[in-house]
Amino acid sequence: MASVVIVGVQWGDEGKGKVVDTLAGQAQIVVRFQGGDNAGHTVYHAGEKHVFHLLPSGILRDHVLNLIGGGVVINPGKLVKEIDGVGISPAELPKRLRISAEAHLILPCHIALDANNENQRGESKIGTTLRGIGPAYADRAARVGVRFADMFNEKLLRARLKVCFEAKRGLFSGPQMEEVCNVDRVAGDILALAGRLQPLLGDTGLILEEGRRARKNILFEGAQGTMLDIGAGTYPYVTSSHTVAGAAGVGAGVGPRFLDKIVGVTKAYVTRVGEGPFPTELTDGIGEKLRADGGEYGATTGRPRRCGWLDLVQLRRAVRLNSLDGLIVTKLDVLDSFDKIGLCVAYLCRGKRLTEWPEDPADAEAVRPEYIFMPGWKNPTGKAQSFAGLPAAARKYLRTIEKEAGVPVVMISAGKEREALIVRKSVF
Repeated sequence: MASVVIVGVQWGDEGKGKVVDTLAGQAQIVVRFQGGDNAGHTVYHAGEKHVFHLLPSGILRDHVLNLIGGGVVINPGKLVKEIDGVGISPAELPKRLRISAEAHLILPCHIALDANNENQRGESKIGTTLRGIGPAYADRAARVGVRFADMFNEKLLRARLKVCFEAKRGLFSGPQMEEVCNVDRVAGDILALAGRLQPLLGDTGLILEEGRRARKNILFEGAQGTMLDIGAGTYPYVTSSHTVAGAAGVGAGVGPRFLDKIVGVTKAYVTRVGEGPFPTELTDGIGEKLRADGGEYGATTGRPRRCGWLDLVQLRRAVRLNSLDGLIVTKLDVLDSFDKIGLCVAYLCRGKRLTEWPEDPADAEAVRPEYIFMPGWKNPTGKAQSFAGLPAAARKYLRTIEKEAGVPVVMISAGKEREALIVRKSVF
């Protein structure tokens, strides 16, 4: 029995969905603890591609109870559409999915405000997904938000909506205010979904505690990545929630002693979607090759991802911020055809050599990467069944990552399917 946190340790898109889906074969509970439908977790099962934005990545396992914690923000229409896409019967669904009463709703005003804010930034835009995530979290902090449980009490729902919308006066033009802050219209749309979603209401913290007492294996699934954390990330080019492992307990409804192990997921290289610092970004043909070979396009937005060599300075920071017990390296196969592979071991910044992230976060825009280059293996890694079965150069590359990061590589993924996963040490 163990409670294991899975977090991304780069800028998101590390392959957490596949990892959680695979590990869910050994788990009984999977819980999402932060983020919203700006997340895009891709899972390949039986030759089919599934992209989950709100549903936990264990939803394809019929023995797993999936939880959406209070730290998540939910667009109810998107949630229902995603549920329909999975095809679980209404009778079976409450056995497979429960949602915290404390999760907040994303409303039309949040989506509109997200777009307005981004447009006003002009050349300083953040690169938000325009899903209303930031404004929903802002309303939660301002105590004018609407919670998941409010959907099921019409009087309370209307009262909460009125308070939320009054706080938006002056932020929208008259016609836009009428469109996205109309209590009757928005309440009607939400209430139309309430009957379907009410059976899913649950106390996720209590469910988790009962699961622990029953000695069940539990997976905490993070969204986005460490460098997009609202506090520790490359602010302001970040998401609007805490993406680090420390958020797992708060977002799921349990205390910090509940968590037994923390494992970080990293690609064998690095990608980023949107604006902001990216020290190892490659804008040349190598970057284009990484994007093409890795299929690096956003699961949520479809935007091309920025690509670069693995950044060990950034990785060491993520190991420390998350108190990682181990790393899972994904997409190793994308590097199969490269003659040589770069690893960033330090930054050069204003005449100084840095082996740790800059003390002044603004300097992250100014650093230049210092690389070492390792020989490529020029052989396929996707069919390897064990670490020993990998090409010698690939093993050396992974051992270098272990040495520089200071934590072991416990799993390696070199393909899309569940089975394409080398387990060196079980996380449970």
